[in-house]
Amino acid sequence: MKKLIPLFALLILFSCKKDITKISPPPRPETPISSRTDEQKLRDSVYYYYKEQSYWTESVGTYDPISSFTDKYNTPDNVLSALMQQTPFHAGYNGPIDRFSRIDDISSDGGSRAKRADLADGYGIYLTFARVNNAVYLYAYFIEGGSPAESKGMRRGDRIIEMNGNTDMSQNNISYIQKALDGPNLNLKVLRDGKEVVVPEMTYTSYDINPVTKDSVLTVGTKKYGYLALSSFEEMTDDRGNSTAMLNDLNAAFDNFQKNNVNELILDFRVNTGGYVSTAIYLANKIINSNGDGKLMFSYDVNKNLEKYKSGRNAQFDNEIFHKNNTTEIQKVVFLVTEYTASAAEIVISVLKPYMDVKLVAEKSATFGKPVGFYRQDIMDKIGLWVASFKVVNASGYTDYWDGIPADIKNVTDNVTLDFGNPNENMVAAALSYLSTGSLTTTAREARASTRFGSSSTTPLNRINKLRERDLIKN
Repeated sequence: MKKLIPLFALLILFSCKKDITKISPPPRPETPISSRTDEQKLRDSVYYYYKEQSYWTESVGTYDPISSFTDKYNTPDNVLSALMQQTPFHAGYNGPIDRFSRIDDISSDGGSRAKRADLADGYGIYLTFARVNNAVYLYAYFIEGGSPAESKGMRRGDRIIEMNGNTDMSQNNISYIQKALDGPNLNLKVLRDGKEVVVPEMTYTSYDINPVTKDSVLTVGTKKYGYLALSSFEEMTDDRGNSTAMLNDLNAAFDNFQKNNVNELILDFRVNTGGYVSTAIYLANKIINSNGDGKLMFSYDVNKNLEKYKSGRNAQFDNEIFHKNNTTEIQKVVFLVTEYTASAAEIVISVLKPYMDVKLVAEKSATFGKPVGFYRQDIMDKIGLWVASFKVVNASGYTDYWDGIPADIKNVTDNVTLDFGNPNENMVAAALSYLSTGSLTTTAREARASTRFGSSSTTPLNRINKLRERDLIKN
């Protein structure tokens, strides 16, 4: 990495595709730098880089000296919150449009570990309560690839009946359940296919995420459909430049689709909260057909400070062009989405729309809505500042999906009692119904299933574990 011209003579690291340099800065502190404490410098830096990088920089006030603004607040987070409050009001949020920018604490390891977006902590188990035949039970709605839970054989649809010896898996025992999930060791007993299964003891640990949750070829009559569940967009190479498990599994899935002459896909993004731009681009190139090959995938919209880096020698935000990376000719793609589906997942949906038959099956009515992305700004090896700095625009000019990309088939309950890729699961069944019949209405069988199986949105208690938010990372 190159050194930038930094505030307070700090080395600033970017996680974007290339180094960004020579950006016109906002005012610097009038007070001599040497007299500012480290805490004051952190607050000043948050303002400096937010004003420099924010997509809504023109809405942010100019303060000279910076300290006249930052000294009103006692933490960097409070400074950031005040800056975000200055961005335009959005009715859908009933508040400022920037609900995305955030700060990470990187002080414990100088930021080195925090740069690993594909590294997670815990067991990789995400639980929810679901109503089945008028009774509420605890289910695993997602088991993350690469996690201790996956290595011990757990899968989506497992009903949790015992946790560390405790058999009370009711909503009244939520505190115990959450505490157990945060503990150093976890012993579970689950009900799977009507049989009790003891899960080997798991240890709370760090693990590399493999987001290729499941891939298969589904057959309806004589027609074959490709199915791929992807939980996030992680890095395609490791620190040594070797292909990650995600990249290998992704390539293997499309090789299998090609072998089976698949030309219609179901992409399951219902738990996909985003990740790396480069990985989203790679997947889009795997899917695109000859109609879009060589054409505009998307362009970046940036503020006036970053505009000069859209083209030329130091281009950071130049247009992305489709480069087809598959011999299959995919004609139709159905995405399975929820309110969690965001960021890089929405890029893939958006960029394919101008060139292909793209449909969305949603648990409610739309995706999350996050057309902006980030690169991380490290400050004094103490905080990592993520400023929403660029917006993605597809080939048709579609961009402002702040309230989510709307679905074509809505209110299809995510049936957490069945595993990903099960053709009888509500959302998969709705996708297969469209692909096989061309109809955008669910069948009576699916409607009954949606009534019988409640999801987190229809039970008294929401999901116990929230999926990790992943920023749209420019790399």
